[in-house]
Amino acid sequence: MRRPGRLLRVLFVAACVSPVPILSGQTTVGLHGGLTRATFSDLDATVEQDAQSGIRFGVSATVPVSGSLGLRFAGSYVQAGGGFALPIFDFGPSVRAGLNLDYFRLSALARAALPMESSSVAVYFLAGPFAGFRTACSTWIAEEGVSISADCNEADVELSGTTDFGISGGAGVEVGVSDGMGVALEALYDLGLKDLEGAKTRVFSIMAGLVFSL
Repeated sequence: MRRPGRLLRVLFVAACVSPVPILSGQTTVGLHGGLTRATFSDLDATVEQDAQSGIRFGVSATVPVSGSLGLRFAGSYVQAGGGFALPIFDFGPSVRAGLNLDYFRLSALARAALPMESSSVAVYFLAGPFAGFRTACSTWIAEEGVSISADCNEADVELSGTTDFGISGGAGVEVGVSDGMGVALEALYDLGLKDLEGAKTRVFSIMAGLVFSL
């Protein structure tokens, strides 16, 4: 988890020494990747949850609309899910279980950039809907360092369909590093709105990436 902090310092230094303008006002494509922390929302308040770490990566295209406003369309592989305690089985507090849910997500997010004095830096906000298509599902149970996992079908875990949908929001910073290319660091929060048999997905992501003008 130290890499985002180190990259942020690199971006700050690049912004101070680089006169290269950012790519705002242009159609761009981006490659992004990073880490996720996933839990479930709408669970019973008495359930003790564990956040699960995962990865996220994908591609995006941003189309300018007017001024500092644009639309970003993205396709991403996202690892969601979460863990929780199993007090109902009376095995003791060390017993944990959880679900690993992998999705291919499509999103259409509004992008609004703040006015900045430096032409090489852009700070922006993202918000909009997403739709996800589940590509993998597995369940696990662990006690005293021993973990057993199985495919959801093998474990008879039934979820309502293989799709998910919800809303995303976040913020990022982009720094121009050469003519036609920039680097970006952003944080994104995805809140699922579809009920998956008593729970909804919730994913927080920290990502870094490269942005290219077309």
